[in-house]
Amino acid sequence: MAAYDKAHELARELKESDEYKEYQKAKQAILQSDAALSILKEYRKKQLDYEMSLLAGTEPDPKKKEELDKISEIVNMHGAVKRFLEAEQRVLVMMTDIQRILTGALNLLE
Repeated sequence: MAAYDKAHELARELKESDEYKEYQKAKQAILQSDAALSILKEYRKKQLDYEMSLLAGTEPDPKKKEELDKISEIVNMHGAVKRFLEAEQRVLVMMTDIQRILTGALNLLE
């Protein structure tokens, strides 16, 4: 049970991290703007469509790439959406690093 207690402790620590606090702040900004939320949803959809083509091993339709490029430009011009995606990325990097530490400590991939 101690491992679960430590996991809960880690979760509390993560919630206090600068990365997570910035993510929450950026998330609230997105949720308060219909335009920002719409841009984010459209970006995620175009990104997923493009990545699914890549994962399927097929050459993505040039039109899909063009659409993704266009929405990416819009994202980069929209401060709130850009800040949210950057904050989200920092949290995901932190989570990946923690996963890597745990996996390495337990020799799970060897």
